[in-house]
Amino acid sequence: MKENEFSDKTPRNKGEFYWKQIAGAIESGAEMLYIAMFDEVNEGSAIFKCSDNPPVSEIAKFVGIDGKPSDTYLWLTGEAGKMLRKEIPLSLKMPVRQ
Repeated sequence: MKENEFSDKTPRNKGEFYWKQIAGAIESGAEMLYIAMFDEVNEGSAIFKCSDNPPVSEIAKFVGIDGKPSDTYLWLTGEAGKMLRKEIPLSLKMPVRQ
């Protein structure tokens, strides 16, 4: 595998992959979660505003965010915090942003 051929190996699925990780951890009894670092953009779990029009070149390939708002993962993380604190019920289904 070449260095930048991994970007589509774990698709984000518009946040579904991220939400499954969160909900599964909480359902399993997690009382706290460590959510991402800045170097995890390529894993689909970095928590900061992202562009759906990332720079590309022959050397670097970045994956967009599936047409979602730039703060989608920040919002999902906030919802996860509410779920973890039992402010909202556990849901394996990703919340829909109003």
